[in-house]
Formats: sequence, C-alpha cells, structure tokens
Amino acid sequence: MRIKRLLKLFFIALAAAFVLFEGYYVGQVVWYSIAPVKTSAYIESERDRLGRIQFKPVLLKNVANDMVKATVAAEDVRFLEHFGIEWSATGEAFVSNVIEGERAPGGSTITQQTVKNLFLTHEKSYLRKIQEMFLALVMEATWSKGRILQTYLNIAEFGEGIFGVEAAARHYYGISARNLSHWQSVWLAAILSNPRYYEAHGSTQWLRHRIDVIEGSMKEPQFVSINNRMR
Repeated sequence: MRIKRLLKLFFIALAAAFVLFEGYYVGQVVWYSIAPVKTSAYIESERDRLGRIQFKPVLLKNVANDMVKATVAAEDVRFLEHFGIEWSATGEAFVSNVIEGERAPGGSTITQQTVKNLFLTHEKSYLRKIQEMFLALVMEATWSKGRILQTYLNIAEFGEGIFGVEAAARHYYGISARNLSHWQSVWLAAILSNPRYYEAHGSTQWLRHRIDVIEGSMKEPQFVSINNRMR
C-alpha cells in the first residue's frame, strides 16, 4: 500500500510539474498574440552559433500575394481549415515512425512550425512533439490565422542565417518581399522544406517537382481569396 501511495504521489507531482512548466509557454503564446514578435528561440540560437544573421520582420500586408499563397500551398494546404493540427497526417507519421520503424515527416502544420521556431528547441523527441501540438492548439485559440502566417513568414529559415521572407527576398533577389514575382515566390516557398540544402545545391529534380506541385495547388479554388481571408 505504501509503494502504491508513493507512486500515486509521484505521478501527481509529475503532472503538476508538467502543468507548471507548460504554464510558462502558454503565457508566452498568449502574450505574443498581441505583443510584437521581434525574434525567436531558434533565431537566437543561430545568432549565437553564427555570430551574425539576416533578419528583418515585415507585416503580412507587405508580402506579395503570391508569396502568401505559395507558402500555404507548400507547407500546409489546409491551413485555413484546421485548428492547428492535421490529425490524419500526424497519425500516419506515428504509424510510420513507431509501428513500422520508418522515418517519416511529422505532418507539422504552419501553426506547429511557428510554435517550434518561436518557443521550442529543434530536438526530435516525442515529448517535444507533444509539447508542440499542445501549444499549437493554444496558439490557434488565441491568435488569428493572419498573425500566425505573418509570424511564420518572419521567423522561417530560408538558408543558413537567413530568417524571414523579407531577408530572403533581399538576399536572393535584391528586392523587398512586397515585390516578389510569382516565380520568385514559388521558389522561396519550395525551399522552405530544406533551405540549407537548396541554398547549397540550387535547382534539383526534386525541387522542380516540388515547384510543380505548389503551382498546381495554388490553382485550387480555396486559394483564390486566401489573402483576403487572412488580412
């Protein structure tokens, strides 16, 4: 009986510690629903590693419409429909990784990626993934879709030391994000999945295929008014 009681107390204490720990991050998510996002945990870790980075936040209204569409088409085609998590994609990844023993993408939505880049580490663990999913639900409940996408575009990595669409537009094309052409927008969105690789290797067969997929998705009916639905 004593052992059972001690185990019960242990798990209660463990649960309480988890709630207190997550309470800090919940507070951060809620705070940044109104406060300006000036940096992120990942950006600061890369600044420490590299010494210097390229980073210039921009409002969503100052990003080319095609860049907004291409980003959603590339990273999270159902961004406006889900509530932060794509359960089917997450389930498929879990089956592949755990049950079948194969490595597969985690099915992370734009909201989950924003949470990870803004607050968490890039450690690959199931605990970190659960934390990411929990905070994504909090973010969806307290942020607008437009704010989530704006933050994602401002802190996403587009190459080593290159953070945000404004810095990327200036680095690769010498122009502002508002002036990106259709092709430039699609290319930047396409490299988001592995920016350092594409920065080093340029165009590849897989990248060209990815560009074709993105352009095909952008022609779907839901993308016609996507900018107005978020601004």
